[in-house]
Amino acid sequence: MDLTERIERRRTRRNRNELIVDRDSLNPAVHPPEPVGREALFGALLNAIDPLFDRAIPPNTYVWGPSGAGKSAIVTALLSALDAEIGGMEPFYTATRGGGDHPEVRFVYLDARRARSRFQLYRELLDGLQVESVPERGVSTETLRERIDAVASKSEAVLVAVDHLGEPTTVDLADLHAFFEPFGTLAWIGVGRTPPGDLSFPMPERQIHVPAYTHELVDVLTVRGSRGLSHTLDHGHARRIAEWAGGDAHDAVAALFVAAATAQADGATRVRDADVDAGIAAIPTDGVPIGRVLTLSRNERQVVEQLLALSLDDEVRIEDAATRIAGRTDLTDATVKRLLYELAQFGVLERREVTVGTRITGRKPSGVALNFSPELFTALTGG
Repeated sequence: MDLTERIERRRTRRNRNELIVDRDSLNPAVHPPEPVGREALFGALLNAIDPLFDRAIPPNTYVWGPSGAGKSAIVTALLSALDAEIGGMEPFYTATRGGGDHPEVRFVYLDARRARSRFQLYRELLDGLQVESVPERGVSTETLRERIDAVASKSEAVLVAVDHLGEPTTVDLADLHAFFEPFGTLAWIGVGRTPPGDLSFPMPERQIHVPAYTHELVDVLTVRGSRGLSHTLDHGHARRIAEWAGGDAHDAVAALFVAAATAQADGATRVRDADVDAGIAAIPTDGVPIGRVLTLSRNERQVVEQLLALSLDDEVRIEDAATRIAGRTDLTDATVKRLLYELAQFGVLERREVTVGTRITGRKPSGVALNFSPELFTALTGG
């Protein structure tokens, strides 16, 4: 969106007394095209992939850091800029190469939360490399590998970034190495939270640490607020949210979104102190990123939505919750119960003991509680 369009959009929305003018700018699961305060890290990534500019295959790279440090934002912004600048360029002709009619470099971003297996990663990679649609069923993993090899060999290099490695539901760095090793023209950037010292897998040649935000987080909130709100975000509010978030940009932006949604629902045209209080209170400590919730499978999403709709979290036994959810969906009791346990294992839900009275002896039955902000989830999904 250019500046003129942004001004017109804000003017129109302000005439309607709307506080939120650009939801994506306030959505912690959406990454801005130019992340704030990470210029040095862009330089480190460019150094890592520098051989690409000489039409050579760069070394594999591992980008790591804590939750909310901006790893995804940096990598997605870099690949988007590279694809716009040099992806699909005119062929580079030399006397030794003899010329060619294929693009020099291809760039693909993959989210391991959406592609949880070798088959799914291959399918998503192939889908990113070719125009034709890729079947979801009826094709083997080996067939996908062969097709990737054929397509990738038509480019001098393919750079693939795989985000969110090593989470409870995703592949890890060792998997990534094994999956992509067969492709001679492919290099990868793996993105995860685990420090290199905690990994037994031989590390890639390049390793880039993304530290948590410090003072830059106030600027992140200020920039996002200026794009997403019809009125300027108060600097004091930005500083308070940043201090509370402790360097986690996801939690900070999430709290701002909930604060803005709260203010707008109340008919306010500015974010107020009480709205900031509500935004901060709505984001759980050590909760899962909302992006992980938004990438749940259809069945998992049904279970979460029904937990929220029926207010079944925290004080209801898992068995009882499963029965009630199954009655409102096309899932069986057994399936819902299994999904509840799995979602708790993955951190999307949290297991808790249920209070059922003092007469019961032995281990108390367990229930589940949401481990993410229901206010944020509702604001993002329109529920």
